[in-house]
Amino acid sequence: MKISKIIPILLPAVLCLFPSCEYDDMVAAEYYKIDKITSIQSLFENIARQPEAAGDLINTAERIAGYSDISELTPVGPYISKDFGYARGACIAACAEAVARQPEVFDLLLDVAVKLLGAYNSPGITAQINSYSRVRALSGILDGLARQPEMLVKYNELCNTLLGVDLTDEI
Repeated sequence: MKISKIIPILLPAVLCLFPSCEYDDMVAAEYYKIDKITSIQSLFENIARQPEAAGDLINTAERIAGYSDISELTPVGPYISKDFGYARGACIAACAEAVARQPEVFDLLLDVAVKLLGAYNSPGITAQINSYSRVRALSGILDGLARQPEMLVKYNELCNTLLGVDLTDEI
């Protein structure tokens, strides 16, 4: 077979590889957003452990995680919304547990959560993302309420702000 016949056949096949490489890079960048938000989970645990160092902990977390506001991670593609929502929910659970350990820094913890995880109605936090977040956040919220039942009002504020759920509504 002559080379002039092979080139028209191989050229389209080779050209098809280039867009797929670009697509793989885009998908990897989207999944990296999940890693970034997940890395924030330990921030809440450490603020509860050492509230006096909260400023340094927040600054360090932002620098190393590579973002300082949820708007830097959103919007996310529909193919990662489930995983992103689960990661966000795990961080909200960590925040709720931190509130149970250090109730006096509730306002700081909630402010950090809104800034780094987004309120339920923040741009880029879709209903689907929020729905998955609720599922993962539940265990931390229940744990926090079990430890500090007198803080229902504060947990209600946390749930209203981050998840769009009012704990005092009748079901």
